[in-house]
Amino acid sequence: MAKTVSSTDSVTHFIVKPGVWNNILIRFMHKMKLLRTITLIVLAGWSVSATAQVVTEPQFHFEIHSSGIDSPRFSITNVSTKTLVACTISVSVATVSRTQIKMNWNPLVRAAHGPKGDGQGPLEPGKTLTLILPRVVGGPLPDKIEVIAGIWEDGETFGEPTWTKVLMEMNASIVSAYEQAIALIKEGIENNWTREQYLAALEGKPDSLPFDSMRQTFEANQALDQRPEHAKNVAQILSHRFEQDLLLLRPQKAVEPVASAPGHP
Repeated sequence: MAKTVSSTDSVTHFIVKPGVWNNILIRFMHKMKLLRTITLIVLAGWSVSATAQVVTEPQFHFEIHSSGIDSPRFSITNVSTKTLVACTISVSVATVSRTQIKMNWNPLVRAAHGPKGDGQGPLEPGKTLTLILPRVVGGPLPDKIEVIAGIWEDGETFGEPTWTKVLMEMNASIVSAYEQAIALIKEGIENNWTREQYLAALEGKPDSLPFDSMRQTFEANQALDQRPEHAKNVAQILSHRFEQDLLLLRPQKAVEPVASAPGHP
């Protein structure tokens, strides 16, 4: 490559041979591709980092009660804006890598609801429920509580898909059992069954919560044999209770208001 300097304008001119110019262009293109690749990698890394730094508001507050009456226990306060109807709770020790215990909760589980004491039902916003703290015999007291999956009152789910599926299947199974139990009780009420007839109808039925409750009730009330007309009253009480339980188990879908037709209120 030769270089010529003009004395009039002090501008430097380069005379470049065609082959040399091609080599410069090729090197320049390689550098641009490398720069573009580096830029994309940096942007991608920034995007992942930005996504990882997104912080969601906590939906539950936990407290462990290691001393006092009926301890150890733990409390869960719903600090979200939705009502919880079922969840899977993870109980573990922070210094141990694996989770020790997982437990499922639904509105039929009796638990201490705040200062009002023993009760049951969905966990509404701002409300607290207290449960017995499970632990491994001989192991340290758990110090880490998490809600890893759940179902809101409107039917929406959250958390780990595996445990969400377990909750949905378990809830569907319990609902089905209650529906069968209610149908059986209504048949007995309509036909004025005696205590013995109810017990006979319960033979072969699954060991689910409603059927077990029916068995225990009619087995314990032997006095109904002398006053069979009272069996209907007992059955009506059970039917009402089961229907209330069923309402607790079924997530309530939000209903959109229906617009009134023109000319109608």
